[in-house]
Amino acid sequence: MKKVLLLILCLSIFAHARDDLRNAPKSFKVDGFKAVFVDFQRVTYNIVYDFEAKSASVDTTILFTSKEAGMPIFDSVEKPQAVWVNSQEVDHKIIITPGGTTAVRYAQTSLPAGFHSMRIRTPLNKGTRYRWKGVSSGFFIKDLKNREMLEQYVPTNLEYDQYPMTWHVEILNANHRWHDIFANGEVDNYAQNKFTIKMPDHYTASSVYFHLVPRRRFWRYYLKYQSIDGRQIPITIYSSFRWLNGILKRKTFRVMAEMERDYGPYPHDYFIVYGTNKIRGGMEYVGATATSVVSLGHEIHHMWFAKGVMPADGNAGWMDEGIASWRDKGYQTHDKPFYFSANLGARNPYTRKTDKRSYEYGRSFFAYLDYQLKAVGKAGFKDFLKYWAAQKMFQNVTTNEFIEALEEYSGMRFRDDFIQYVFGGNDKENSNGRAPAVEPENEHHPQLTAEEWEALI
Repeated sequence: MKKVLLLILCLSIFAHARDDLRNAPKSFKVDGFKAVFVDFQRVTYNIVYDFEAKSASVDTTILFTSKEAGMPIFDSVEKPQAVWVNSQEVDHKIIITPGGTTAVRYAQTSLPAGFHSMRIRTPLNKGTRYRWKGVSSGFFIKDLKNREMLEQYVPTNLEYDQYPMTWHVEILNANHRWHDIFANGEVDNYAQNKFTIKMPDHYTASSVYFHLVPRRRFWRYYLKYQSIDGRQIPITIYSSFRWLNGILKRKTFRVMAEMERDYGPYPHDYFIVYGTNKIRGGMEYVGATATSVVSLGHEIHHMWFAKGVMPADGNAGWMDEGIASWRDKGYQTHDKPFYFSANLGARNPYTRKTDKRSYEYGRSFFAYLDYQLKAVGKAGFKDFLKYWAAQKMFQNVTTNEFIEALEEYSGMRFRDDFIQYVFGGNDKENSNGRAPAVEPENEHHPQLTAEEWEALI
């Protein structure tokens, strides 16, 4: 009977599976074996917080497929306490990828190609605080630093992979302390301090928004936004101050209306805004953001480009940051970029972080593309972006796919421009994939200290 159920589950998964491995980096040899990138099909997280013990743990179950034989790769910054593959406990190891750009983990067992399961038990320390009012836990990510997405908190795959997630969350020994979860999924608070969250199959390691808080914490607005497609979009705004919620509300409605005029209907089912009370800075998630007032417009733009049309890896993230920055500066147009050449999108293929120059260099390059399109009678780069969003919404994309779509849309050749301005073809210093000696700070995604991020939780 168990074999029949497993077969039915496998058939169900494969019937709805996408080929996420098309954007995965190449597998590589280690310890005489091959470490292989795999395709997560479904992930279940069981998180238990113990208020009295001031501790938390995560039990993760991953169903995955592999196209080649080898040792399956996953990632978890926290060292796993135990790993099981196909119900057998195995050793695990952390390894630096070829070229030294990042690290990943792998289970030390060689598997044939096909369908498998993995279970991983890890502690949950980062992003969690225990106050007298209860537990606060936030999965706040960064995309400008290595291994600081969801893998900081729970086991995940790399950003190329999209898969549905189910979260079971429980807070033990909290007595009469009630909690809430702000999350970009279907949240079911079915009992006191017990939750189930279901997230859709296009989510990646940079998609999840999760913020567990004591019930009486934060001022909250629950609103509706009228989309141009007729939907009533639920909007949740919360912060430490009621006056801040009011400011965030007005700017949210104004910018969402602007974005819908430019790029089409808001693509997600809801929008969550956490007002961090910071002067600047923010981070986007699918249908959610933790942000300052200054950066709110930038983060809303990312609901279309970054968390609508999604980067497949660190070599694709330059696009959405450049696009959002182009909007921030008023959609400028220039006859050429201000720089001669840079490598934003052809770095080491295992790169997982976005180049910090993407804001300034990216917006300059897009201003140049806008000029080129208008010079031959086209509507401009913004019109292409609307076309691009309609074509690729909820899909992972690469820079090469972006070039192909731009050339198809315009009937023009742009690859040589990308080679020079994006792939570093004429940049002797950076064309080998090294980062520049000095990278500019950005006002929307500043590199907050650990203490500053702790204050947000």
